[in-house]
Amino acid sequence: MSRSRWKFNYLGQDFISQQTENINNLEFTLQSRSTYITEEMVGLNIRIYNGMKFFNVTIENDKIGYRIGEFAPTKKKAAKKKIKKK
Repeated sequence: MSRSRWKFNYLGQDFISQQTENINNLEFTLQSRSTYITEEMVGLNIRIYNGMKFFNVTIENDKIGYRIGEFAPTKKKAAKKKIKKK
């Protein structure tokens, strides 16, 4: 189900506070994965926390409208166990 059109895109409070403090800095650290990517964020380097470590993501035009958390995987890839032959 998509988000209602009358609601605004969600911007996390941590992003807003860092944006006002670091006007000239193009690198931010976020922990709110639900923040939407807007047109003003294009060109920024954002470090996204996935619960274990930070991922570096550069925001580009094709990422507008997505949530920031979609670019930081939270689960490990399942590795197949090797079967030993007798």
